[in-house]
Amino acid sequence: MLLSADRILPFVSLISLFAYFLFDGMVVDPKRKIIFLGVVFLFLASDTIVRAFSKGIRKEDQNRYIAAVFGIAAFLLSVLRDFLDLKPVAGFNEEVSSIPKIREFLLLCVVLFSLVFLLQIILLEIGKSSLEAQSNLAKSKSSLLQNAVLGFLFVLPILVAVNYFAIKRNYNFDLSSQGKFSLSQISRNLIKPISEDVTITAFYPRPLEADGPANGDKLAAFALTRVRPDIEILLDQIKSENSHITVQFINADVEVDLLKDFGQVSNGTIYVRSKKQSLLTSTTPFAEERVIAKEPKDLEDLERKLVGALLNVTTEQKKVYFTVANGERYGVSFRALPNEQVNRFVSSLQFLNFKVAELGFAQGWPSKLPEDAEMLVILGPTVPFSKEAKEELTKFVLEKNGKILITMEPKGSEDFSWLLQSAGLKFKSTPLIEREEKPGFIIAKRFPDHRLTDLLQKKDMGILFPYSGYLENETNAPTPFVWKSETLLESGYDVYQDENKNGKMDPTEKKESKILSVVLSPMSLTGDKSGKIILHTGTTWITDQFIPYVMNSQFSTVSITGLFQDNIVAEIPLKKEEVDTISLSDNQKLVAWLIGVFLFPGFILAVGSYFVYTRRKHSLIEV
Repeated sequence: MLLSADRILPFVSLISLFAYFLFDGMVVDPKRKIIFLGVVFLFLASDTIVRAFSKGIRKEDQNRYIAAVFGIAAFLLSVLRDFLDLKPVAGFNEEVSSIPKIREFLLLCVVLFSLVFLLQIILLEIGKSSLEAQSNLAKSKSSLLQNAVLGFLFVLPILVAVNYFAIKRNYNFDLSSQGKFSLSQISRNLIKPISEDVTITAFYPRPLEADGPANGDKLAAFALTRVRPDIEILLDQIKSENSHITVQFINADVEVDLLKDFGQVSNGTIYVRSKKQSLLTSTTPFAEERVIAKEPKDLEDLERKLVGALLNVTTEQKKVYFTVANGERYGVSFRALPNEQVNRFVSSLQFLNFKVAELGFAQGWPSKLPEDAEMLVILGPTVPFSKEAKEELTKFVLEKNGKILITMEPKGSEDFSWLLQSAGLKFKSTPLIEREEKPGFIIAKRFPDHRLTDLLQKKDMGILFPYSGYLENETNAPTPFVWKSETLLESGYDVYQDENKNGKMDPTEKKESKILSVVLSPMSLTGDKSGKIILHTGTTWITDQFIPYVMNSQFSTVSITGLFQDNIVAEIPLKKEEVDTISLSDNQKLVAWLIGVFLFPGFILAVGSYFVYTRRKHSLIEV
């Protein structure tokens, strides 16, 4: 005997609501989304519509209408919550607004209303079946076992499907006050559009492998097992946001057979890789960026660094031109000097999916720039630029939104005064000394707050910045300025300028922090202007001789990738552990002691005595 619509439609409404929760994230196209929501709402309200039009609004159906209200409310609130999932806007940090709190409250309402709707439908149907069983008791008893078996077979595939989608979608509820175990809204919106396949490989030991190899550092291995659970949660959240992202964990000390594609690697490193679009400029089949997280403090900005790495390795291939007409390091004249070449820097750009080409007289420079040029790199020019070249470079940034990386050569005759004066700066070629036994060598460790330097790791190691000049403010520079200057790197206060070049500190010389690197952006940021210039006051630090220093390699690549990275990455909030401490004065401590020792026990004694007194009085009255 077929079941009537009166028995089927309540379950249709129930299934449609929970099916919406499971399949909602799979519908991305806006037009299909509207159709999908309309179909879900139609099925969800089907029982109410049929009941109202066929039987009219009856008093005995009141509970069913109340249940329908909860189900429809859960659906509408969920749609509203998705609507508040706004796209990131540069300059606006959604995390400090009220939107996340509203979405969290809506999520709570959706969960509660959905559970109430589920229980209402089940209890109403059980009650209805119970009433029918009372009038047909014999028949119900005979078919009880059959109905139980059929019900189990009906529910079983639903339970399997729910568990499958729950594992695939991997819903998590973060109950921490700071949102420590969940991605920020900015990160989610940046990760969702990624369409390239990305593999994240994290090298960390498992808890039972904390002893490490026989000759390994057991203390370091144990520290890595402490941060691994938090990293697993974060990577799991990233993977659940985009199906193109896969995650795997490898213990570099134990699973050595899996390291052949990674070369030399150690635990505590996370590799983010994506396949390149073309292998014409490099034999490496993938773009890669590494993130290091070995201590709990590294977890504070790990989300920001991972999202930045994901964007870097999935960005479309960019065309970068190296100028060679003014005695730059990329030119032919330096190819006979191995230590002065920049092959490692060029290789690192190709590794990050940048297409590198030469730009000189043969390519028409400086009369024109190639149409496909997205960035120019000028490494240590020794010959001044012509007026035509200066105009082309300025036009490239201001009108074509191009990016330029400049490293200056203190011994050359190009001081870029034509550019720096427009930013209120001037270049000084005076040598800097940190240690008298190594004149010209400095370790720059001062990084002012900037979104580019926020992506650097191990800042305390500093940048090895030898044989460079520095920048100073130009008080007589013509105004208004064309460029806004932001400092990326300073020498620190252990450095002094050797004015007379005698290799030692004289009484007239003093230690002070000098500007070594700046980023210049147009003063007028109207429209879609995004052109920028990064200028470093030295070139030697980026050559093959010194770039192997840990921070030099990072700083050189960040100077490139940071210019193309979305500004909103810098607004991803840090996951800092904030412990609230309360200090009590002596009087407050005395009050707390009096309350705990006398008032609270006295209150308990008084309430208990009153309760005993009233009970005895009541007993005497009854007697």
